[in-house]
Amino acid sequence: MGWEVVLCVLLGVVLVATATTLIGLTRVTSAPLPALDRSSRTGTVTSIHTSDETEIVMVEYVDPAGERHTAGLADLVHGSWIDRFVPGSRWQVYAFREPGPRVFLAEAHDDVVRRGYNLDGVRLGGESGPVHPPRPGNLLLKWRFEE
Repeated sequence: MGWEVVLCVLLGVVLVATATTLIGLTRVTSAPLPALDRSSRTGTVTSIHTSDETEIVMVEYVDPAGERHTAGLADLVHGSWIDRFVPGSRWQVYAFREPGPRVFLAEAHDDVVRRGYNLDGVRLGGESGPVHPPRPGNLLLKWRFEE
């Protein structure tokens, strides 16, 4: 076999692998998010974790069964608002029916400016993105959720 054939085969393998990965990611990220309990509950800020220059606000909340959970806000709070999310501050949040790694700020806080979202661990190990331009309101609540 000549080098041209080997190069074409390698190129074909790379293209097929890339297409397969992109199709798989598209299927996962276009699937609905897990079912959301739209009963607003009080979340108390416990800390802010910084990972890869992303500040995740951690909150503790109590589910309908009375169990305590800690989760990160899926809403990435803009720098102009982050100083309001101090430990002990209280915010209304929505949680997934099955407690997960993320919660959402409720509509009561639509004035909070978001710069993006972080759904790490909800569907994929890493799923996040920016909001351009940063703006108030929760775009994530408009996404599809399982029933």
